[in-house]
Amino acid sequence: MDVETNRQRAMERRDFDYYEARNRGCYRDVKSKDITSCKGNASILQQLRDQDISLQVLTISDHADQYFCCFVIGEGDDIGWLGYFIGKSKYLEKLRIFSWGEGQNTEAFIIDGINRNQSINSLRIGTDLRGVSFRNLRPFFRNNNNLYQLEFNFEVGLECAESIAFVLDENRCQSLESLRFEDCNLGEDGFAVIATALRTYPELEELHLQHNNIGLTGCTALADTLRGWGASNLKHLDLDGNGIDDQGLQTLAAGITNTKLEELYLSDNLITAVGLRSMSDYFQSESCCLKTLNVLRNDFGDEGAVALADILMGNKSLTSLHFISHQSGITNAGWAAFSKLLCDPASINSTYHSNHNIETIGDDEDDSTPLKIRQYLKLNANPHPAMNKILKSHPDLDMEPFFQCKLKLLPVVVDWFQCASSGMMSFQRQSLQ
Repeated sequence: MDVETNRQRAMERRDFDYYEARNRGCYRDVKSKDITSCKGNASILQQLRDQDISLQVLTISDHADQYFCCFVIGEGDDIGWLGYFIGKSKYLEKLRIFSWGEGQNTEAFIIDGINRNQSINSLRIGTDLRGVSFRNLRPFFRNNNNLYQLEFNFEVGLECAESIAFVLDENRCQSLESLRFEDCNLGEDGFAVIATALRTYPELEELHLQHNNIGLTGCTALADTLRGWGASNLKHLDLDGNGIDDQGLQTLAAGITNTKLEELYLSDNLITAVGLRSMSDYFQSESCCLKTLNVLRNDFGDEGAVALADILMGNKSLTSLHFISHQSGITNAGWAAFSKLLCDPASINSTYHSNHNIETIGDDEDDSTPLKIRQYLKLNANPHPAMNKILKSHPDLDMEPFFQCKLKLLPVVVDWFQCASSGMMSFQRQSLQ
């Protein structure tokens, strides 16, 4: 069978080989304006065809995007050509899909192109797969060694979740660092199969799972996965809006002990003081690396504030604790607990062992945060906070115990007061700004 016959049959099938045949030899006279609906789309196809290194980010959508290079699908677009040139591209890095077009099987053309591409390192699917199984993308995950970010932004049903889990489990994409399921409404069962598939992904650094209603079943599956990782690279975990209650948080807390987590987002859940206290062992652990904790719009009240203050006593890592006081039900009693956490005036030793790391409690723009709390937080943001708190809380220092040492401790005492003075001056300058 001659080459020309193969080309003709490929053209009849309208697959990748069809477009390859038209892009070669006597078929290279195809004009981009004849296969697209607008000049912008024609320009994108030309850039892809010419391996233009400047085209590294591409959005496919039904409407224009002012921030990204966007292929706006319209009547007259041959999506097959778009898929073909995506597959051939050597420089395309980020692909964002918000539409497959209106034609029949157009998603198959784009998926075929993705499967043949090896340069894409970030893939975002923001539209329903229209009944196409995610398993059709198996070649992409098997052959692409550059993918570090995978994102989904559409209603993912259980069947689709199972397909995604199957592909992740079968291919184990070692380069993947960030996985996002945002507003996908996975549900408990859908997320459980995803979490189970992630047991071989300890390299992940970010998990964005907000608004998926994972509930207790999802928390249990995620905790099992995190425990199975042993020492993991996970630094960012977003669980906002997932129907997590105290039991779910308790289960989750047992799973994050071995992580290097730096940011944890638990806003818009059902967490009370009971759940917050279950995190005590985690926060008291010397291996705790958490810097940011968001618990906005959880009605934990004063009991929750006291719980947070208790579990953070002695913690050396957390610098930001975010909530909105009136939404969390915190009154003066709760703020008193935070005040004691930041500066316990019972004794010099108690003040010294207070928390000197946290720089944000509540909301930076919330004026309801008591002035004393804001002052302590500013001290924490300046050098030598413990010294300055001691001087502010204990102005009448008893120096008599030092007299028996005569002049031996004088250099240390002088240095101590000089450090405290420099820290206080820095605090005063910031207060005036």
